[in-house]
Parts: sequence; C-alpha cells; structure tokens
Amino acid sequence: MSKSRSGSGFTHRLTAVLLAAALAGAAAANAREGGVAVPFKGHSSGTVTATGFDPATGTAFTHVEGEGQASHLGHFTVTGDVAVDVATGIPHGTWTLTAANGDQLFLDMTGSGIDDHHGFGAFTVTGGTGRFEEASGYYEQIITFAVPLGTAEVIDYTDVVEGTISGPGSNGHS
Repeated sequence: MSKSRSGSGFTHRLTAVLLAAALAGAAAANAREGGVAVPFKGHSSGTVTATGFDPATGTAFTHVEGEGQASHLGHFTVTGDVAVDVATGIPHGTWTLTAANGDQLFLDMTGSGIDDHHGFGAFTVTGGTGRFEEASGYYEQIITFAVPLGTAEVIDYTDVVEGTISGPGSNGHS
C-alpha cells in the first residue's frame, strides 16, 4: 500500500474536550494512593496512519504518532495503536505520552462513531513511569475529521487537551 500524506483540503482535525474532574473510581484510587488531582492541559499534532485490516474480524488498525506540549509533561511525544470494528465504528486502543525526560503516561481509549466526520473517545489514565507511576485520571475527546476515515492512509491531526491527572507523582509541578 502506498502512503499518501494529507495536504491542503485534506486536513484531519482533532479537537479534544476533557472533563474537569476524575471519575469516582479515580477519586477512590487517589484517596488510597494519597494522590492529588491536578489540571492537565496541552496540545499536540501528528499523523494517524492506517496499518492494516483483518477481513476475518472486520477490524481496521491505525497508529498515531505526534508531539506536543502539556502541563506536567513539558514537550512530549505521543504514540497510540487503535483497532476499529468497521461494522460498528467502535474504536479502542492504548496510548503513551512520553515526556522529554523519558517519564511516560499510559492511557486506554474506548470510543464510538458519531457520524462520518466525528467520533467520541473516553480516555482513562492507567499509570505510567517515573513521576507518573500510579497516575490516574480520565478525559473525553470529541474528534472532528475533515474527511471521513478510510479515505487516506496517512491523515494529519491536531488536538487540544484539558482534564486532570492524579497520583503520588502528580504533585502540581510541571
């Protein structure tokens, strides 16, 4: 498969809207771990690349790569692997945000399609390394695509994030 990079008129836009508070389960984890919920804000940009399709299961696979800037991470890179059930449009996957010093924040994502140009994702912080070890948190993401997914093998994206993270290493210092 040849890869085509999105260009003018072929823009992929990713807009994130995040919750201001952790879920009740994350709050219980914070109390148990002694963590403090702190705001998490930032932005990133990069590409979403189609990596395969399994006709037996009807699953399409994509890989996300990008970089950005966020509180508590500073400059970071992002990678993610997403599987989409083509029949239902439901995506799920894992994401990793890596700070410049190598500390990582791990996320699980489950989503749903809204229409050909929009999707919804619920992201749960599942831990991390370094100062993000035992981190928790949650945010929701509304995704807007300038073109329907599946129309290009590589699509540029941008996003904006705002939410909270918690845990022993999340002490409010960036």
